[in-house]
Amino acid sequence: MTEVVVHGVLEDQVDGHRNFCTVANGIFSAQKDPNGTYSVSCVFPYTSESDSTDLNSDIVETTLTSPPVAIMDTPNPAPPGGPSAFVAAHKTATKTILLVDDAGREFLRVGGSRSWRNFNPGNIRKGDFSSNNGAIGNDGSFAIFPDKTTGQKAIEVLLRGRSYGPLTLEAAISRYAPSSENDTGAYVSFVVTQTGLSRDAVLDDLKIAYIRKITSAIELMEGWTQGEQRPHLPSSGFSDATPLVAGNGTGVSAAIGAASDWIEVAQREAALDPEARSEIAGPQSNPRILNYFEVGASWFDPENGDETDWCAVFVNYCLETSGYVGTNHPGARSFFWNKRNQFIKLNEPRKFCIAVRRYAPFMDADWTTGRGHVGFVVDYSDTHVKLLGGNQGNTVKEKVYPRRVEAADGTVESEFVAFLMPVIN
Repeated sequence: MTEVVVHGVLEDQVDGHRNFCTVANGIFSAQKDPNGTYSVSCVFPYTSESDSTDLNSDIVETTLTSPPVAIMDTPNPAPPGGPSAFVAAHKTATKTILLVDDAGREFLRVGGSRSWRNFNPGNIRKGDFSSNNGAIGNDGSFAIFPDKTTGQKAIEVLLRGRSYGPLTLEAAISRYAPSSENDTGAYVSFVVTQTGLSRDAVLDDLKIAYIRKITSAIELMEGWTQGEQRPHLPSSGFSDATPLVAGNGTGVSAAIGAASDWIEVAQREAALDPEARSEIAGPQSNPRILNYFEVGASWFDPENGDETDWCAVFVNYCLETSGYVGTNHPGARSFFWNKRNQFIKLNEPRKFCIAVRRYAPFMDADWTTGRGHVGFVVDYSDTHVKLLGGNQGNTVKEKVYPRRVEAADGTVESEFVAFLMPVIN
């Protein structure tokens, strides 16, 4: 048995540790000191000293918020084909937007103009207006719509609304394309030429046909250059029917050669100052960790901010920003699922591969729910694996884990259940 004693003020500490102890099946007690400080005691039934060091949040997975498509939070792969209607989207890398359709299939829009990638011909910024008019995500600054028609309709609604309707065409375009960001005079002249309208025409007085002419002119002025839309799948497929032995197979060898891509991202994050790569105590959150969620599983709402378990989104962040296919899921088990065969399964760890660790119970062979941890292997032995990962001691760093931990009666409490190499994209 390992006893952990935590001291803190009730409103800041006790509730948080009570929740943690409940998840970890610990025994909780608290006593109030004369100065108003509470002493909190949690007793955890760990029998291994090495495993008792895992009492921080990197072993506990939070209950998920609902994904836009239910199948995304299951081990079941999405059906082939598509795309059908897009229901969620976010930016994963430079000039790259990931979209999810209503069957849970993922697609990338790469290159082209920002307006094309976002189905946003007017380059309307993110916010309440875009959300209320069909936006399914944003790229950090601008809204992403499910299709071009919805994006065009949003421009029309904006121009006919209270903010723009009473304005003249010149005043409306000056507001839409302010001089701080555009050559407003040239923009106004272009719209006037394209529509044949007077600069003094009041938008509220115009028929919808002319509003649509203005919309078309805005689209032309903003630019619409097509890029590439493709399924978000590894370009070279490997069957997951037979795990590969580390060191065998050209796929593994090739992936090792390219591993610097994702591991360099992880190493860069680990090299940041501690305060830049770590959770912030108290109600504030580290925006860098929140960005891991935005890139690694944008549909998931980290209600507890940077104290929400973030090991999986960190790995996804490293993969997606280096051009590989992640899981778009905040749980370590999503790597075990390997739903799109985006990982090559290894029998043994290999340097820079992904390692997935599972914690009891193990009754569910598909691992539909439950605790886990995931990171990148930087060293290993017959008994331990060293991972570089996020949410390891509430920060990005290297940490050593035992390969397998058993209770006194021989039941498994935790072990590594998968070693995976990303398929080259």
